[in-house]
Amino acid sequence: MKLTIVIGSLVTALCLIGCSEEGGSSGTAKRLVPTKAAEVTGSPDYKFERTTKSGIQCYVRPLTPEVVATIPADSPDRGFLMAGATPYFLVPIRDDKIVALNKEESAEMAGFMIERMIESNPELKKAFKDGGRRR
Repeated sequence: MKLTIVIGSLVTALCLIGCSEEGGSSGTAKRLVPTKAAEVTGSPDYKFERTTKSGIQCYVRPLTPEVVATIPADSPDRGFLMAGATPYFLVPIRDDKIVALNKEESAEMAGFMIERMIESNPELKKAFKDGGRRR
């Protein structure tokens, strides 16, 4: 009888451990942005764009509007989402870690995002090429 209780408890514990892992059957939605820098840098979905002056490596994953629409409002992935006509994830990495940005780094990243926005929009690209002058 004691052996049955021990085996039953062991099976139950293993089931709970197996279900509690990320991406398991716990009902947790799968994240689109990995939690480890090595997963981002090794993924074919993410493209290295540049390294900023402060040493942050910028990795970008293009998204479709349909994929963006499936990301829940409370998802941690929203922190990496750059919305617009051509949405994408922007993942900042320093010292092999995904990092939160300070004010200076945020300004540097904003400049990068503006450059990317201009490059993806032919009208903006033409306007800035002409020095911003309207004809």
